[in-house]
Amino acid sequence: MRRIVLRLTLLAPTVLISLAPCSITAVAIAAEPLRIGSEKQLFIGPFDESGRDTYLVESMKNIEMTMNPAHVTGERLVVQDKPWEGTGILDMRQFVLKDGDMFRMYYNALPHHFVSKDPNDPRKNIWGRPFNRILCYAESKDGIHWSKPNLGLCQWNGSRENNILLPNDDFEYAFSEMDGPCVFIDANTKDPDEKYKMFIKISPVRSQPKKSSDGPIPVQVTKQLPKAQYAFASPDGIQWRLMRPKKVNAGPHNDTAYSVFWDDRIKKYVQYSRAKPIDRDQIEFYKKHFSGYEGRRTVLKVGRSVSDDFLHWSKEEIVLEPDAVDRAGSPQGLTRMDFYGGNISRYREAQNVYIGLPNAYYHWMFDLTRKWWTGKYMQEPSTMDVQLALSRDGVHWHRTPKRKPFIRLGHEGTFWSKTIWPDGNAIRVGDELWFYFAGLDVHHKEQSQKESHGARGRAVLRLDGFVSADAAYTGGELTTKPLVFAGERLELNVDTSAGGTVLVEIQDATGTPIEKFTASDADEINGNYIRKVVTWNGSSDVKSLAGKPIRLRLVMRDTKLCAFQFTTGESQ
Repeated sequence: MRRIVLRLTLLAPTVLISLAPCSITAVAIAAEPLRIGSEKQLFIGPFDESGRDTYLVESMKNIEMTMNPAHVTGERLVVQDKPWEGTGILDMRQFVLKDGDMFRMYYNALPHHFVSKDPNDPRKNIWGRPFNRILCYAESKDGIHWSKPNLGLCQWNGSRENNILLPNDDFEYAFSEMDGPCVFIDANTKDPDEKYKMFIKISPVRSQPKKSSDGPIPVQVTKQLPKAQYAFASPDGIQWRLMRPKKVNAGPHNDTAYSVFWDDRIKKYVQYSRAKPIDRDQIEFYKKHFSGYEGRRTVLKVGRSVSDDFLHWSKEEIVLEPDAVDRAGSPQGLTRMDFYGGNISRYREAQNVYIGLPNAYYHWMFDLTRKWWTGKYMQEPSTMDVQLALSRDGVHWHRTPKRKPFIRLGHEGTFWSKTIWPDGNAIRVGDELWFYFAGLDVHHKEQSQKESHGARGRAVLRLDGFVSADAAYTGGELTTKPLVFAGERLELNVDTSAGGTVLVEIQDATGTPIEKFTASDADEINGNYIRKVVTWNGSSDVKSLAGKPIRLRLVMRDTKLCAFQFTTGESQ
C-alpha cells in the first residue's frame, strides 16, 4: 500500500507528518502570512540550532546564517591631549550623536587620574575629591576629524578656554563623578528647550566638599546629589539643565552607562539599565577554588523600563542575561562572561529592529597575589569585547549564531587590544554603519596600575549587514515564510563577489512557482549591491502580486544576502 506524506506549513517551522495508508492526496496548507508591507526585512531571529531565522525563513539548504563583524578602522579619533583630560587612563564612557550634518561626541574625562603600582598610594582615593570625572564635548563634520571647541562654561586653572560641559557655573551641585552620558534628540517633546535629552550618572564626593578656590576647578557649591542616574535637557546640546534632583534609574543599581531613547513604535521612553543580582552559586564556586575568597557576588545583566514623561519609570525587568551557551564548558556555578552594559538603540534603517552591542566582560579567575585600587584581588582576564544582540520589540532578544564578537579585540600593540566600550549607537554614513567606541590596551582591572595608550575609535559595517544568509560556493537556497507585501519591485542587499549568483523565484503561499516569476524566468544577479532591483525577463514589476500571500525562493551560489525590501519608489 502507498505511504502518504503530508507537508503542513504552520506558524511553527515546517513539520513532516507521516500518515497511515490513505487514499487522500498530499495537500499544502499555507501558514498565516507575515504582513511586511514595504518594510525592510533583516535576519533578526530568533535563530534555531541550525542558525535559521525562524520568524522569516521557512527552510534553507546549504545556507549558513552568519554574523558579520564590524571592521575597526584603527584611527585614533579622539585622544587625551588637554590638561583637564588627565594623564592616567582614558575614560571609557562616551556617546556619539549624528545631528544633521554634525557629529557630536559627549565623553568623560578623568582630570585627576593617575597610574601607581603602589596599592597603598594615598592618592588612590581620587573619589574623595570633587570633579574627578567630568563631562566634555567634541564635534566633527565628517565623523573622523574632531575638534574640541572652547565652550566657556567651566573655569579650569583660571581659564574658560576649554570644552568642559559639566560642571559649569549654572550647575548647583558638587560631585565626584558624572559619567556614562547617553544623549538623544527627543522627537516626542513639544518644548524647544528640551530638544536634547540625556541620562547620566552622578556620584557625590565621599566627604562633604567645602567651597574652595584650590584645584584646577574651583568648588563654588557644596550641595550634593545621591548616587543615581539623572535626567537632563538642553535646547542646543551644549547648555544642559537638570530636569529634577531625583533619580531616574528604574532599578536599585545605577552604575555604568545606560541606554535611553524615545521609542516611536510604542510611544514611550525606554531605558536599558544594568541589573546585578546576587549569584550564590558563583560565590560558592570562588570560595571553593580561590582559598575561601568569595570573588564576584553578582552577575551583570541588562534591565529595561519605560516611561511616558522621561521622569517616572516602570519597574525594571531583566531582558538580556548570560545563558547556558555562555556557561557551556564552565564548571558548575561559574559565569565566565556577563554584560557590563547593554548599549542598545533603535535601528532607524528598518522598522521593528533593535540593536544591542553589549560589552561582554570576561572573568573566570582571580590573581590572589595582586590587588587593584579598591583593595580587592585582581580579576582575570578582565577583558571586554562586543557581542551582538538583535530584537524585533526591544524586549525579546536574540543572540546571533555562534556568538562570535561583533567588534573583536585588536592584536597586541593596538589601542583596543584589551578593552572595547561601544556607545551602542549605529550611525548611518552613506551606505555604511559607524560604531564609535573607547579602546584600551590594558584590561579593566589594570586601569590604575599600568600605563596605557587608549583612544576613541570607530568600527564600520555594511548597511543592514548585521546577519547575512550565506550560500556555499557549491550553491544553496532559502525560502521565506508566506509574506504579504506592498510595493512595485523587490530590492536585495546582496554580495555575490566575483563568481556568485542569485536567482529569485516568487511562489504562492503553498510553494508553487507563480507564472512569469519562476526561477527560469529570473534574471541572474552577479555583483555587490546595497539595493539591487530584481527582474524577471527584464521586468521588475511585481505590483500584480501585492497584497497576496507569496513566498520568496532565492537560489544562490557563493552569495551573502543581508536584507530584502519591496519598494514603490527610490530607496534611501
